[in-house]
Formats: sequence, C-alpha cells, structure tokens
Amino acid sequence: MLYYSEYLALDAVLGAQHMESAKHGAPAHEEMLFIITHQTFELWFKQVLFEVDSVIRLLDRPYLPEADMSLCLSRIIRVNKIMAHLAEQFTLIETMTPGEFMEFRAFLNPASGFQSLQWRVLERTLGLPEQKRVLRHYTEPFTVEQLKQLDDASSRTTLFAAVQRWLEQMPFMEHGEFAFWDAYKSSVQSMLDNDRREVRVLAEAEGTDPTSALEQIDANERSFLSLFSAEAYEELRTQGVRRMSQRATLAALFISTYRDRPLLQTPYRFVDAIIELDRLVSLWRYRHTMMVSRMIGMRVGTGGSSGHDYLMQTTIRQRVFDDLTSLSSYLVPTQHTPPLPEAIESRLQFVNERPGL
Repeated sequence: MLYYSEYLALDAVLGAQHMESAKHGAPAHEEMLFIITHQTFELWFKQVLFEVDSVIRLLDRPYLPEADMSLCLSRIIRVNKIMAHLAEQFTLIETMTPGEFMEFRAFLNPASGFQSLQWRVLERTLGLPEQKRVLRHYTEPFTVEQLKQLDDASSRTTLFAAVQRWLEQMPFMEHGEFAFWDAYKSSVQSMLDNDRREVRVLAEAEGTDPTSALEQIDANERSFLSLFSAEAYEELRTQGVRRMSQRATLAALFISTYRDRPLLQTPYRFVDAIIELDRLVSLWRYRHTMMVSRMIGMRVGTGGSSGHDYLMQTTIRQRVFDDLTSLSSYLVPTQHTPPLPEAIESRLQFVNERPGL
C-alpha cells in the first residue's frame, strides 16, 4: 500500500530545513522562512524545466499536428502561471525586515542564489545566448558533474531554437505569385506614403515645419524595410540587433497580422504566450533585484556578485525573445493589411466549404 507521506517523500522534504544560525548557537527565527521559500523556488524551477523540455520535444519535429500545438500552448501557459506565482512569492520573503535578515546573513557565506544550478540550466534551456549573459564564466560553486549539466543544456535544442524552427516551417505565406512579405511591404509603403501626405497637409494648414515628423516617418520606413531585405536583415543579426532568422520573424508577423483566422488563432496565442514567458522571467529577475536591494542595499552579495547592480543588469540584458516582443512595432492598421489570396483564406478556415442551406 502507498501512503501520502511515502508518495511525497515527506520525511526527506520536511527534514531538509537546516538553519545555519542554529548550528552557530544563534537561531534566527526568520531563517526558516528564507530556507523554505528558496527550496520552493527550486521545486518550481524543476517543474518549469519539465514543462519546457516537453514543449521543445514537441516543437522540434518536421511536422507539428494541430493537437500538439494546443498541447504546447497549454504547457507554456502553465509555465507562465508558475513564473507569475514565483514573482509573487517574493512578497513572502519581504515580510522579513532587513534587520531580521542580518541576524543570519553572515552565516550563509559564500552561499548565494547566484549559484542556483537549475536557474542556470533554465536560462540555457530557454535559449539565453552566452554573449547576452552579464557574467559568462562563473563556475566556482559547481562540481564537474554540474558543469556537465550546464554544457548539456547549452548543447541541446533550446526553446528559442525550437520556436524558430516551428515558425520557419509555417505554411500559408506563399501561394503562386503571392508572397506575404512582398504584399506586406507594399502595404507598409502605402501606409507611410499616406502618413507623409497627412503630415504635409497638416503642416500647411497650421503653418508649421513638417521636417521633424517626416524624418520620423523615414526612420520608421527604414525600420520596416529592414525586415524585408535579406541583406539588411542579416546585417542586423550580425550587429546583434536581431537574433531570430528572417523567415521565422516574418512568419511571426504573418501570424500576428492574420490572427483572427481560425487556423492561426492557436499559433497566435502560442507566440503571445512565449512573449509573456520572456516578460515573466524578466519580472522574476526584477522582483529578485528589488528584494535584494531592500535586504542588503548596495552591499556585495554573499556569492561575491555585485548584488543589486548585477541583478539589475540581468533584468535589462538577459531577455531571450526580444525579436518576438518587438513585432508589435511592425503591425499595420487593419485598413492597410494586405488581402490574402482566396486559396490561402480558404485553407485558414476550419471548414473550406459552406454547407448547403
């Protein structure tokens, strides 16, 4: 027979809280909260990795059935719920005052959240590239086996790579002489030309100089056109401005543009959920930064990092899916959305033929 405590290994779990302050003969009441909160973080990190790994396996295939697309969406939504919960979990630690934290902080050196192996594996699993990492060569606290886990996480297919591959395989963007990017480029050009006419008319009516407004439209045009030129886009990738492939980016733009079509609704929700995941990871980093700032001010962290400054840099710099987040800058109003050929429109419906009346 299997009992609750045996199934959950509660003897091991509930016996894993060892207060360093008590070992030194100065038990600090708040240390128990600190330990349990961080152990809970690690348990949830394990679940997030479990979910993300499963999504990578589903996406990293030549063909993704519609049912599996829905499964990927539901699992990323679950991950997002967990990450939102983890960001909120800092409110529990913040019931402790900085003075109460100081009662046991000295006993923790050199232990630090900076040394969380699972968090570093998660960063690599999501697809954080080494060149975006604030500190790239921090290996001191890890064993040879743990370093191998980090290397394995870097060498396996990441969520970024899997999402990129899925987007690159997106059908519907081409049919006969129609190519989405050419049609979209023409619509963008028409929209911007209309903007220029309106700026000139308004400037003439008000007797103002339109130069600044026209220069802004020119800058918007250059930004738009960089999406459609293979050479210009590749230059942006070389500069590190963009990371995702041009075709994957255009596929994500296609999905966002025609998101109301039945067969694109789930892909759109999935792309949106990936953007939300990136936001929530950044939110977790930010909440961690604010908690550290409250507890230790500008002191150096127990693990030897620069504390608040280091964490704030990770919040700003270590995002994975900036390419998808920035797509909202390239959406055009509905009246400028290029129409799709009937052959593509019909394929994007659940039912291709209207039933007889």
